[in-house]
Amino acid sequence: MKLGDIVNFHTNAWVFEHAKARYANPGVIVEVNDEHRQMSYCVLWADGRMSNEHPGYLKLEEEEKREKG
Repeated sequence: MKLGDIVNFHTNAWVFEHAKARYANPGVIVEVNDEHRQMSYCVLWADGRMSNEHPGYLKLEEEEKREKG
């Protein structure tokens, strides 16, 4: 993923199912942080909120649309 990519919050873990409701998909990556061992992305969500997310919780919107057919 890179700056400007359109993403959706995504998780398969039941533990985080409640978190899905807190994210207004889609979002756009506005900052990439690769200074630490773990890469993270600052995402501006459709509702105007921003959050820092691990790449494991983001999915490119384009890919998600292809998977759903």
